[in-house]
Amino acid sequence: MQLYEGQLIHQSQSDDGVIEVVDDGNIRSLHFGTSPRQSCMSLQVPYSLELTYTEAMMASLLLNSEPKRVLVIGLGGGSLVKYLLHHFPTCQIDVVEYRQDVVKVAYGYFQVPEHDDRLKVHIGDGYLFVQEQFYKDEVGYDMMLVDAYDHMGMAESVGVQVFFDACAGLLTHQGVLSINLWGTNRPLFKQSMARINDSFEGRSLVLPVEDKGNVICLATSQLVTQSDLKRLKKTVDAMDVQFQVNLSKSLHVLIRRNRPILKKLFI
Repeated sequence: MQLYEGQLIHQSQSDDGVIEVVDDGNIRSLHFGTSPRQSCMSLQVPYSLELTYTEAMMASLLLNSEPKRVLVIGLGGGSLVKYLLHHFPTCQIDVVEYRQDVVKVAYGYFQVPEHDDRLKVHIGDGYLFVQEQFYKDEVGYDMMLVDAYDHMGMAESVGVQVFFDACAGLLTHQGVLSINLWGTNRPLFKQSMARINDSFEGRSLVLPVEDKGNVICLATSQLVTQSDLKRLKKTVDAMDVQFQVNLSKSLHVLIRRNRPILKKLFI
């Protein structure tokens, strides 16, 4: 039985699992031995965001539209990294990826630049990296994007309380954490939200991804109110043109799903 639609152009296996790359002529996809796509790239526009949840993660631009330092935890095929490098040419990006073989495939098959002064890829655990940066008291990040999944689910180490504590401590004054959560596992989702709200003192917004199990959580250094979100309606159309993601749709969902009475369900 054929698992994928398209041509299998790469397959490898390490102690961490299977990696497969599939082409269908227009889209190149990364798989970890199962049918769900871990990452996708348009062969015509490699820096575009092809998966809806990655677009939703970039709703963080509504809250900080000029990130100068970004931390990405979970490289995959590098969709978020390539997007940031294209739209923010002076941005400095740190990436943490646990699997060396994933990094190799991202370089070889997904056009992640191997030699770019703006990009530093660190092999290791995202939790340990964040902890180390926090204790070093390094200059903070304007944006943190956490998408640390394998074929089994989210990496356990990026869901613990001390991880979110360190994230909160590493964000700049206008910083925002955008994390991809799996909303269909309700107990795990509620646990993650409780921990995020504990670390960020309730400063979080939820953004469910349409027709998917993903829920993006945006946690911020500063409180974002309904009034703050509604004021963004004046500029969101221009931001859509500039950043080429559907921020107007994300803003509409954020306003609708984060009214105070609903927010209390997650605190």
